[in-house]
Amino acid sequence: MTSTNLHAFGKVKHLVDAILNEISITAKPQYKFMISLFEVWLGLPVRYTILNLSRFGNYCEKNIRLHMERKFDFTFFNKHLIRRSCGQELIAAFDPTYITKSGNHTPGLGIWWSGSESRAKKGLELGCLSIVDVEAGTAMPLRSVQTPGRKELKEKNWTLIDHYIDVITGQITTLKEMVKYLTVDGYFMKKDFINPIVKAGLHIITKMRPDANLRYLYTGPRRPGRGRPKLYDDKVDCDKIDKRRIREFQIDNDAIYYSGVVYSISLQKKVRIVYIEHRVAGKYEILLSTDTELCPVSVLKYYRLRFQIEFLIRDAKQHAGLDDCQARSANKLDFHFNMSMTTVAIAKATSWLCLPQSCRGPFSMRNVKVAYYNKFMTDRIFSILGLDMNCKKIKRLYYKCLNTAELAA
Repeated sequence: MTSTNLHAFGKVKHLVDAILNEISITAKPQYKFMISLFEVWLGLPVRYTILNLSRFGNYCEKNIRLHMERKFDFTFFNKHLIRRSCGQELIAAFDPTYITKSGNHTPGLGIWWSGSESRAKKGLELGCLSIVDVEAGTAMPLRSVQTPGRKELKEKNWTLIDHYIDVITGQITTLKEMVKYLTVDGYFMKKDFINPIVKAGLHIITKMRPDANLRYLYTGPRRPGRGRPKLYDDKVDCDKIDKRRIREFQIDNDAIYYSGVVYSISLQKKVRIVYIEHRVAGKYEILLSTDTELCPVSVLKYYRLRFQIEFLIRDAKQHAGLDDCQARSANKLDFHFNMSMTTVAIAKATSWLCLPQSCRGPFSMRNVKVAYYNKFMTDRIFSILGLDMNCKKIKRLYYKCLNTAELAA
């Protein structure tokens, strides 16, 4: 952590304190626990187990287990954190991720797809709903929900898509207060997913199949006589689009970009597409927006910003213990997953987003974590030695210790 960010240590406590004071249902013991836990979670140098949290924090293992079993409103907390830290232009992003888990008795344990290894593995799945700050180009978590096991889904007569819709519509009031667009990857290019979300009040931006079934809109004169007027024209040949109807709007060294409004047979509605023709590879991609009025430049920008949720999940797994939970209680698992994601957001808010945009370098969760661990050890050693912190020489040594092992992102 650079010298310009050393004041971030005090900011974590003040920021968490300010947000918790707005959550009127938070009891005083839970309030004290959360303030203490965020600071420990930011600097823990070992696996994020309850026993390790007790070794570095102020609470014993039993107390931590009891507090993690209680429900905490992470949606409300994250919403206020985003409002305090992010800009005005926001979009939402949703993505499920694989969570490593062994054993046989954890709720939701099953065979889930691991994108990093491109194969199905035994473990858990977590649906991550986040808010992306368009100006800053970074994602902040809103709510993470564990996917139920196949047996539970079958009992509800649900598919995975039904569960994902439930996760998003469960937060629809909060989402509609903040965003208008939800970005998802090509897996969600399904009528059963898109139409319920659009009906709930959000527009979808996603990626289409290369053989998407589309038709041009008919803009010619109406035929004389009785009958319904012609609405749609020929089918769109995705290998060779009609560039008089789907027009170029941007060009760069790697690709040419076209956009137009067409009719989607699978969704049964008009959509705006962005057709990306890659010059070197000779391939193409098709992006879709259910908002036909949205500028094609924004469609392209918003879809590219969807990948920020991948970086958020990566930071939570590598530096905030998202994969480390050893609990088997559904409440503890939910608390651990959301705590890991929210800790990354706290680190961004206090050490990166608070800086002027011109002063921001790449965000490094590792630097933040190293700095908090250094602070924990330095404070412990300096207090045992009884060193005078008013001495300038001692203070220089103190700050030098805080920046030990700092790396670039």
